[in-house]
Amino acid sequence: MNPLNYGTREACQRLVDAGIVLETEFTWGHCIMKKADYWIIQPNSCHFLNGEPEYPAPSMAEVWRELPIGSLITKCRNGEITHLSGFGEYSIANTNPTDALIDLLIWLIWARKEKL
Repeated sequence: MNPLNYGTREACQRLVDAGIVLETEFTWGHCIMKKADYWIIQPNSCHFLNGEPEYPAPSMAEVWRELPIGSLITKCRNGEITHLSGFGEYSIANTNPTDALIDLLIWLIWARKEKL
């Protein structure tokens, strides 16, 4: 599994904190085993050992389909992703493209609320 195809736990937490819940095939869960405390990503059908799923872990495709139709997105060589739509222009630099799309989705939801 390519980790860049899925949002990091921190980005997925930002989605949940923003009140955005996506249906995903994977989930981030907090596990504690033999005095080790860590986060893992597992398919929704798996059970977490000594932990419960806490954050949906969307793939790039799962975030992409939530963006508005007609959005223009470009990716620069420096990793910056720029989005242009009726809500304005937004740019974000991130090494994980899925995290960049997550931050873009959070910004779009905020921009829609501000325009209303």
